[in-house]
Amino acid sequence: MKMNLLMLALAAFAPVAFAEVQLYDTGPSEETSYVRFVNATDHAISVVSAKGSIELSDKAAARSSKFFPVKSGVKLSATIQSGAQKVGSEVTGKPWEYITIAILPKGGKQMTTRLVRETPDDFNAMRASLSLVNLDARCSAAMMQGGAKSATILDQVHPLSAQRRLINPVKLLASVSCDAETAKLPVDLGQLQAGKRYSVFLMTVNKSRQAFFVRDGN
Repeated sequence: MKMNLLMLALAAFAPVAFAEVQLYDTGPSEETSYVRFVNATDHAISVVSAKGSIELSDKAAARSSKFFPVKSGVKLSATIQSGAQKVGSEVTGKPWEYITIAILPKGGKQMTTRLVRETPDDFNAMRASLSLVNLDARCSAAMMQGGAKSATILDQVHPLSAQRRLINPVKLLASVSCDAETAKLPVDLGQLQAGKRYSVFLMTVNKSRQAFFVRDGN
């Protein structure tokens, strides 16, 4: 029963999951996965599929696409381009899986891709869902704190992985740090909304560590 309720909640989320050019065919609600692209390089990129293309900036939240609902169990291909540089990406999602395709620097202007996968195991219409996505390969344990007492929200988030939890829908000023460093990066998420999903990203670009957030749907 719990999983059925979760599927119904995610199905309700699907029609508003993106407001961009569609990159892939969508599937019936009982076979849906979700895919997004995040640019962790120091330059703008294009993501091109057989069905369409999108542009991703190298500035804050504009680095991330929305989640695209796609057919689970089907191999999806895309080409990431920046100038003359290109790299291919392939992914196959499981039902109700959320997949972030991170585009990372690989020396000079070269690029590579890595996958960060999430499978929701709970849903609460009265709470907000917040994740920390660590795209910094040199950060062995990322942490997010927030609230008046700087309570720990998520910690021990390893490189190229994500953790997620449900929290109260409050106005949240959070901070992200790495490996218990005293330097903390502020992230103002504003007023969280019940039943909505949010992601905070941590990455290092040109030796400068940065953090930003996106709302996972419209």
